[in-house]
Amino acid sequence: MLPEINENMSLKEIMDMDNKLFDALKNFGFDICCAKMSSLKDSCKDKGLNVNVVLKKLNEVVDEINYIEKLIEENE
Repeated sequence: MLPEINENMSLKEIMDMDNKLFDALKNFGFDICCAKMSSLKDSCKDKGLNVNVVLKKLNEVVDEINYIEKLIEENE
């Protein structure tokens, strides 16, 4: 199960959790190459994005991943 994402996590930490989160960060337009060590909060500030909106979307992805993992475990 993946932990909830918070604004102090680095982009790299989030990207490394799951490919779906990597894709979500790319869709927001974050610099996933050079700025990956920046915190989500700082990256949102640099892009002019609302950190709470980004957190909500990323944690929806986490919830979806955890739900799928739970279903798989229950059916093994």
